[in-house]
Amino acid sequence: MKLFLSICFLVLLQFNCLAETPADSTKKETQFAVSALVTNNGISVVPIFTLGKPATIINFAVGRKFTFEPEFRVSLEGKPWSFIYWFRYKLAKTPKYSLNIGAHPAIIFKTIPVTINGNNEDVLRAQRFLAAEISQNYRFNQHVNLGFYYLVGAGSVENKTKPTNLLTLRGGYNNIKLGKEFIAGINSQLIYLYTNGEEGSYINGTVTLTHKKSPITLSCFYNQPINTSITGGKDPVWNVAATYAFNKMFKMK
Repeated sequence: MKLFLSICFLVLLQFNCLAETPADSTKKETQFAVSALVTNNGISVVPIFTLGKPATIINFAVGRKFTFEPEFRVSLEGKPWSFIYWFRYKLAKTPKYSLNIGAHPAIIFKTIPVTINGNNEDVLRAQRFLAAEISQNYRFNQHVNLGFYYLVGAGSVENKTKPTNLLTLRGGYNNIKLGKEFIAGINSQLIYLYTNGEEGSYINGTVTLTHKKSPITLSCFYNQPINTSITGGKDPVWNVAATYAFNKMFKMK
């Protein structure tokens, strides 16, 4: 844990030294983006929030330097999984470096068995959470990037659970040209997670494939525990997904 924190701190320090924020030449433009993902297995980096069945995730992003990014996760059966309302701010952004902060309230839905008038039933219960994040990324060239991410969650308001802390060291090799305008990417994360009084470390990887003329990206994700005591997070998990993305800049009048 100490070694991991030391590495993350050095990455954070190095990136801050490299950061230079240019003048904003697009103040009159705002971004509107939508992405919709369909997967065979709804996975969360916090195991207690994993759905474990086919799901769809819809993301919106509106803004430029300050953005509102709601995220709606729903099982393919139509039951809500989680609703997350991100507010993010770009502290620094250059062609190579980005530093962002964010916070969100969220509603997590869980199906729990209850007994009502002597009958066993499944009830969908909503729990409220709060979280904040800091993320930064440095792009060495068009292929290689390295980043650091930290998230702290306030825990369930209803259950008064202990805070969640997530530390991630990220790296990727992207924009790999495969011919006929197909592009691939490989991204990996080293994770330390502390949640509800339990801790664990993980490593995961994602392989992506897209076409320059297509808005659809195919991906395959695999997460392997290294050493963990977290309930529900001791087994490897994987999924495959297809994501449709729409991203446009609009000029404000």
